[in-house]
Amino acid sequence: MRANTESTMAVIAAFLVLFTAMLDPRVSSALAVIALLVFAVMSARIIRR
Repeated sequence: MRANTESTMAVIAAFLVLFTAMLDPRVSSALAVIALLVFAVMSARIIRR
């Protein structure tokens, strides 16, 4: 994955977590964990290729 794509995905995930933190902290923490897992799986898939 290119560094530009990786940083864009990280920024989008950060904004989602920040905006949901204003609504409900539990939803925000769950969303953060899910975003990190998705990011890790995508990175691992690209490294294996």
